[in-house]
Amino acid sequence: MSHKLAVKKRTETGKNVNNRLREAGQVPINIIGGGNAASGSVNEKELEKLVHSGIRQSTLIELEVEGEGIQKVFVKEVQRFPEIDRIRHVDFYKVEPGKKIVTKIGIRTEGTAKGSKMGGQFDHLIHEIRVKTVPEDLIETLVLDVTDLDVGDFIKVSNLKVPASWEILVNGDPIVAAVLKTKALLAQERAEAKEAAGAKPGAKAGAKKGK
Repeated sequence: MSHKLAVKKRTETGKNVNNRLREAGQVPINIIGGGNAASGSVNEKELEKLVHSGIRQSTLIELEVEGEGIQKVFVKEVQRFPEIDRIRHVDFYKVEPGKKIVTKIGIRTEGTAKGSKMGGQFDHLIHEIRVKTVPEDLIETLVLDVTDLDVGDFIKVSNLKVPASWEILVNGDPIVAAVLKTKALLAQERAEAKEAAGAKPGAKAGAKKGK
């Protein structure tokens, strides 16, 4: 999905200037990169639509900057007026090709785990991970197909299929998703095991009365 915003350049800054921008339906922004910060403004309605579309820190956005063309960026910070829940200011971080960045990637599961149909409980434990990678290898969301997960199966971070450039920043090797045995399933297994043990040849039979 393409994410684009038109940016008007601005040279004046300050509280009064920013207030006039907001009255005109614009939101002040900064584009940060290479040790510099450029000021601009974007349409408030278009910005709200973009923010509510579900963008993440890893979402690449194209800013069409007045007089400069397209610049690819990420959202660094969105500031809001708490009393009215209106966007006050946005900082964008300019993409530098080949330079690694640290960001968060969402994890979404797809399909119904086989083990769920057998009475197991499916648990999605980790919904996002921090990674260090080059912008060219970024994706918004990592999709896991859990269809083949049986009862007792799990997917760990080390099992994730990710680009070679990704360095996943996590302690240990935690479980991302699993199908656990429920109490009912455990009780059923114990009952079946007990029944199987009683049916084995040589199992002790009840005493017979003598004639």
